[in-house]
Amino acid sequence: MTEARHTYTIRLSEQVAALIEAQATALGIAPTTLIQSLISGQFENGATQRGGLDTVALAKLGEKLDALRKTCELLGQTESERYGQLLFEVVKTRSAIFHSLDQNLSAPVVDEIIEASEKSAQQYITRLAQAEEAKQ
Repeated sequence: MTEARHTYTIRLSEQVAALIEAQATALGIAPTTLIQSLISGQFENGATQRGGLDTVALAKLGEKLDALRKTCELLGQTESERYGQLLFEVVKTRSAIFHSLDQNLSAPVVDEIIEASEKSAQQYITRLAQAEEAKQ
């Protein structure tokens, strides 16, 4: 006889979903299999042995999830700061190069270099936008 199954839909933050996927990959299983085993283990084994959910264990799990969420937020901030610093360095270097070119080359040559750079940048942005659209 086959066991009746129910489907539940839950929402998770991007960070928690990424952690679940990483753990599942490390175990060599699908994320849904990991989630099913965690929930089944809690309700099938825990409920019959303890008469219900272990609230202390759930509270500790909640604390750990909160700590993971805070860590993910910190990593996001750090990434943003690194991006800002990198962008600053690129702009500073570009400015120094153009200043040097302006001192050593004629204005029409520098203008051509600037136009070629702008064209290349626009092509890159277009490719990024197309790649993003393809993902969706």
